[in-house]
Amino acid sequence: MKKLAILAVVLVATLSAAKVDAQKIAYVDMQELVTGMPEYAQADTALGKYRNDLIGQMQAMQQELQTKASAFVKDSLKMDDAIKEVKRSELRDLQNRISQLQQSSTQQMQTKQNALLQPIIAKAQKAVEAVAKAKGYTYVFNDTGDGSILVVKPTSEDLTAQVKTKLGIK
Repeated sequence: MKKLAILAVVLVATLSAAKVDAQKIAYVDMQELVTGMPEYAQADTALGKYRNDLIGQMQAMQQELQTKASAFVKDSLKMDDAIKEVKRSELRDLQNRISQLQQSSTQQMQTKQNALLQPIIAKAQKAVEAVAKAKGYTYVFNDTGDGSILVVKPTSEDLTAQVKTKLGIK
């Protein structure tokens, strides 16, 4: 039974390889394309500003907590127990808001990054599709730059430069 399964896998692999030989295959470095686009620089600047705004919010809240905590320590001897409890509750609430902001900031950054980069990636994808269609390529693989996607790749089949030209990237 195992021999039959192995034979079936080898047969499917052989037939698939024969079919791929008839296809025209190329590769492109999508990261190089996307990071080379002028829109990417704008998105990167916007993302940096967004990150700095989040950091500014956290720092302001931390400063507020520190100021209120110092005031509480300084004035707590003069306060009655009910006021002390209200002040402690305010400090805990502020600390909880800071913790929530810290926890959600990573997700907020990821969401913002996706929103900014998705149109840029879609534009690059359309350009790759157009160049591939014009050149008659059936499949185009994304090359990560270190060759981890493809084991063998002839340089004559790299569409990155042609897609950059189509996008107006130098």
